[in-house]
Amino acid sequence: MSLHGKAQTKPFGEWDSPITDDMITSESIGFTEISAAKDGVFYVVEARPADAGRCCIVQWINGKARDVLPSGYSARTLVHGYGGGAICPLANNKTLVFSDANANGVWILDSATCGVTPAIAPNPKVYIADFHAHPTQEEWILAICEDHRCPSGEVMNTIVAIDIIHGRMTTLAEGADFYTHPRFDPSGTRVCWTRWDHPNMPWVGTELFVASWNPDGTIEKPRLVAGREGRESIAQPRWGPDGTLYFVSDKGGYWQLWRWHPVDADSDPTPIILHGLETGEFAAPEWFLGSSTYGLLDSKTMVAAWTHNATERLVTIDLTTMRYEFLNAPLAALTGITDSALAVTSSTSIAIIASLPDFPYALYHVELNKPASLTLLRSSAMISVPSTFFSQGRPIHFPRSNVKLKYHEKIDATAEAQLTAHAFFFPPQNPHYVGPQDRLPPLIISIHGGPTGHSGPGLSLRWQYYTTRGYAVVLLNYAGSSGYGRKYREILDGKWGILDVQDAADCARYLSTSGIVDENAIGITGGSSGGYLTLQAICDFPSLWASAVSVSGISDVEALVKDTHKFESCYALRLVFGDHIPSDESVRRRTYRERSPRFKAQRTKITASTLILQGREDQIVPLNQAEAMTSSILSNGGTVKLVVFDGEGHGYPRGAENALRAVQEENEWWRRSLVIQQASVHRKFGLSLVFGLIALSLLWNRVR
Repeated sequence: MSLHGKAQTKPFGEWDSPITDDMITSESIGFTEISAAKDGVFYVVEARPADAGRCCIVQWINGKARDVLPSGYSARTLVHGYGGGAICPLANNKTLVFSDANANGVWILDSATCGVTPAIAPNPKVYIADFHAHPTQEEWILAICEDHRCPSGEVMNTIVAIDIIHGRMTTLAEGADFYTHPRFDPSGTRVCWTRWDHPNMPWVGTELFVASWNPDGTIEKPRLVAGREGRESIAQPRWGPDGTLYFVSDKGGYWQLWRWHPVDADSDPTPIILHGLETGEFAAPEWFLGSSTYGLLDSKTMVAAWTHNATERLVTIDLTTMRYEFLNAPLAALTGITDSALAVTSSTSIAIIASLPDFPYALYHVELNKPASLTLLRSSAMISVPSTFFSQGRPIHFPRSNVKLKYHEKIDATAEAQLTAHAFFFPPQNPHYVGPQDRLPPLIISIHGGPTGHSGPGLSLRWQYYTTRGYAVVLLNYAGSSGYGRKYREILDGKWGILDVQDAADCARYLSTSGIVDENAIGITGGSSGGYLTLQAICDFPSLWASAVSVSGISDVEALVKDTHKFESCYALRLVFGDHIPSDESVRRRTYRERSPRFKAQRTKITASTLILQGREDQIVPLNQAEAMTSSILSNGGTVKLVVFDGEGHGYPRGAENALRAVQEENEWWRRSLVIQQASVHRKFGLSLVFGLIALSLLWNRVR
């Protein structure tokens, strides 16, 4: 603690922090999605670690919250492995349809009585999600169905119409590998959806379709409106109040807004040109179903999250004049608006899930009337920590060491994407402490998952937990990250496990050579694909890292391709081979092996102390990947610890007890490898220097 108001000098990493283990585990919640009903009523799904990770539905009316989902249910879906789109209010504004993670099936929830009745009998091998209710025919619900019952093991994805009154389900569209966003128009006479096929991912190439809806629950005259496999990604199709279809397309290199007027069925979509916003994006990679980052207040006005350099900002758009306005403070600082984060609650208001530079993710209600107002409804964490403890992230951009342009090459968008990498740097911050003048702070480099995703500057208690203890943290948006346009995403194609790993090394060198962090105390961590990069980095640049923590990290690319779920089963092909996938299986297998950390670790001794955290029930990156990497490191004399969490799936543990243990294991790992061990190295170096100076002095005296 500080003495007489002055900051105390104490080694970096040993500072006392007001952010506790419980504060970021059992005392926190996650907001997974938001959905609005009529008359200002909206619903939020909260993931609660203290309740074994259960996802509860919370109803909000006039600023007051009420849990409406009985304790035996969890509103979460398993479609695509990542879920999303688990709830949808029905047209009567009194009931909801939801998917239950425990039993699957489709269920109807009466928000007044909290009574639950089945709409479709649950089947453990049939997942249903991404619901949308017909505006007038109360029996009909659109949804995505993922069927795992085929004896051959093939998984079938379709669009279905569910008659919730008679408990029957009819297939509307099939044949493509994947579908998302089935939506009725306001008149109930048309439906839209997006689809794509392997080896595409939704951010690589999708198609947008529209069809006529018949009252008997069938469709006809499907028409391709926009999109192109492998070349154009369509996201978030949404009908406006006047029947105009809006969507987001990256046809021009960035996810920008488009619209299509069905009055002229033969017309083509037109872009919504917003001068000054062309190099930003109105969507993000759709890992989850039901994404929502923009909405129509009325037929002439839109509110949207616009992302530029991995930072989101709220903007209102006049769709008649094409003029826009960024929202003023404090709304201007809202960021981290991704996935299902925005719902229109009236013609002048929205509910939104976002973070601030000095406040964690929270649920807000925003009145957009001038001057706009921001009302905090619920925070993801109960904190009473003064803002003076919070480290403010600043964007950094650094050159890639292995990319040079020829003298005649023009620096266009592609070249710029190739030359520069991006990150957000958070220095140590605690008003009670300063580090020793002769020491620099240890650094933790955080690698987001995906790899098609990004990290932003909003406050994360997980990382403030470390910056308040005296660590520096950098959130790396390596090659392939979103938030910087399609070109930046695509430069990783064919170079996964190479260019992204080089970015991590360049970032570490950039910060250490700038005299900002201790070059001998650098750690790296990531989950899923971020865990893969972490494991690759300690193999390819063994002398650079003192420590590493991998969460559900990929160690064997070939095993991933064979074992992972349908959604990502072809993802690695583009990442490893780009557009030129070898037909020769032996060539593919050789390349997979060359890009797999478990085999590299057998040839190269891993000098970084490595902690591996893994869920036993992980279906995306199975436990055998963690076990193989652990075995490889041990067999070559490295230091590694594997911690397996029972009852946990992919990613960081959801349950409070497991999450608490994960935080404690990770904290102790960084402390031992980046603080205590490096302090010992510095002491040994200091003693060696002293003895060396004494020896030189004695030698000098003899010479004289």
